[in-house]
Amino acid sequence: KQCRDENGFKCHMTSDSHLRQMKIFRDNAGGMMDSFSKEFEVGYMETLRRRHGTQRMNANNVYQEVIQDKHHVHMNSTKWASLSDFVQYLGKKGLCVVEETERGWYVTYIERDPALLARQDALKKKTDADRREERLAGERRETLRLEAARALDRA
Repeated sequence: KQCRDENGFKCHMTSDSHLRQMKIFRDNAGGMMDSFSKEFEVGYMETLRRRHGTQRMNANNVYQEVIQDKHHVHMNSTKWASLSDFVQYLGKKGLCVVEETERGWYVTYIERDPALLARQDALKKKTDADRREERLAGERRETLRLEAARALDRA
């Protein structure tokens, strides 16, 4: 907020705290960028996973949710120049299904939690077994009905 006018910006640029931070950054620029980039990626992916799951979402809408957090990492402190670059990175890394449309970039989270995948697999197996049992019971009832009809015809 101190950089609202030219004089405020000049005072900020020459302040001890700014010069100290710039020296720290200059000494370890790559490490800091990587650290901020990782933090941003984790925050974005957590928001996508928790709020939307595997639903297809506009990447900008998810970003708007991320920056609502008071303690979010700013994208301009990461290695990505734009949200488009970041979204393409997520697609290349295989973290999301990414598609570009005339309305912008869309992302779909790819679920990788082993416990959740195991639960989903167990549920699918149970429903398949239930359907199979229901079908066999229906076939048995039909067979019994046909046998009863034949027995009545003979009598």
